Amino acid sequence: MAPPPGFNAGNGVTAPSRSAIIGGSATGHHLLDIEGYSHIKNHLPTGQCIKSRPFTVGAGGTSWRILYYPNGDQPDVSEFISVFLDLDLDQAVAEPVEAQAKFSLLDQTGEPVPSHSQMTKMHTYLCTGDDGGFGYRDFINRAWLEDSGHLKNDRFTIRCDVFVPMELRTEDRAVDPVFVTVPPYDLHLHLERLLAAKTGADVTFEAGGETFRAHRCILAARSPVFEAELFGQMKESEDTTAIRVDDMEADVFRAWFHVHG
Repeated sequence: MAPPPGFNAGNGVTAPSRSAIIGGSATGHHLLDIEGYSHIKNHLPTGQCIKSRPFTVGAGGTSWRILYYPNGDQPDVSEFISVFLDLDLDQAVAEPVEAQAKFSLLDQTGEPVPSHSQMTKMHTYLCTGDDGGFGYRDFINRAWLEDSGHLKNDRFTIRCDVFVPMELRTEDRAVDPVFVTVPPYDLHLHLERLLAAKTGADVTFEAGGETFRAHRCILAARSPVFEAELFGQMKESEDTTAIRVDDMEADVFRAWFHVHG
């Protein structure tokens, strides 16, 4: 029977892998300055609009325009300014485009006015131009605007943010390497402190009239002679019995002891 996919016959473990599902949207914004507000209002009756210059947002440089109705797009909203986002039909559009738009009235510092900042739902814009755009019929009440400080020198600004969803895609990703921090090599310092403190010392040496306390396990690991002496045939001797080292001065043994003990 064939092994399952990804099985490594060597050790049964495969290298980790990673991928991503990526979404998001292309975004951009356009600032529409209304200069000569009063003249535009008096020149265009209800139901008539003027279009902004085209601007691009989205894959393939999709072109858009803002439709500005100074007296509303219909008689029931004639006291309001209506704004809509629409595809720029002067540019060939092969298929419908989904997008969201956020319209914001800007104050004199260029910041959106919270009470007049609104986000549309996702809308499918037809390439035939039959839908007439999508936005807000009652975006700004003209009387309110004219009494506010946002209209200055017969001028104000509308910002339009456009969000066009990008096609979902997948892609491979590299797995982040695992870094292991190697501790510094300072075992000898720990052993030296252990020897100096005599903590857990379990064997005693006598040399040159002095006694030296040490750790038999460390000595056995460092010297085959001590391993045989401490854990071999002499193991039965009492731990308290001192091991005599003849023919060696205390200073010499101490120096040797610090190398091996």
